[in-house]
Amino acid sequence: MNLAWIIAVAAAAGPLSADAAHSLSPPWAGGPRSPGAASSAALVCAVATPPGRPLAFDPWVGLTPRRVAVRGHLQLTGCTSPDGSAPGLRSGWVALRATAELSCTSAHRVRGRAVITWFGWDGRPVGTSTLRSQGDHLATQRPADTLLAGAVTSGPLKGEQTRGDITPGTGLLSCATKGMQRLPGAGYLTFG
Repeated sequence: MNLAWIIAVAAAAGPLSADAAHSLSPPWAGGPRSPGAASSAALVCAVATPPGRPLAFDPWVGLTPRRVAVRGHLQLTGCTSPDGSAPGLRSGWVALRATAELSCTSAHRVRGRAVITWFGWDGRPVGTSTLRSQGDHLATQRPADTLLAGAVTSGPLKGEQTRGDITPGTGLLSCATKGMQRLPGAGYLTFG
C-alpha cells in the first residue's frame, strides 16, 4: 500500500475520539486486550525495517562475538500514547548508527545514536528526537533488541527511557550457519 495514500486517508478522516482510539490500540500498547505495564508508557509504536531496506551489519554477524557497525532505518507506525503525554506523535522515521560486540545470540557494549523524525496525524513533521543507545549487558536470542534500548536525549520525549523488540526475518540457525549481513524485522518500541 502506498504510504502517501494511507496518510491522506488518515488526515481526511480526522482524529479518532479517545474511546475509538483506545479500542483500536494494539495489544502491546496497553489497550483493552492487554492491561498492564505498557499503560504507563509515554508512547508505544510498531517498528519495522522499511521494505527492501534491512539493517546492515559490517562485518557480518556470526556465531562468535565481534565488533560490528550497524546502520539503517526504521519506520515507527501506529504510535499511541497510553499515558496521554504524547498524543501528537503518530509515526516516525528513524536513522540509526551503532557499534556493538555482536553475535547471533548476544550483544555487548552497544553504543549508538538514532535520530527520529516525528510525524503527526496529518502526516506532517512535528519534531525531531535524538536517542542514545547504550547496552552493557548480554542479550540472548534477539540481540537486535539492544539497539532499541537507551534514552531520548533531545526533542519530543526527552528524558524517556526506551526499550523494544525486533523479531528478525531470519532464524537463529540461519545466522549461526551462514552469518547475517542484513536484518529485516518488525516489533515494537516503547518510550517511558
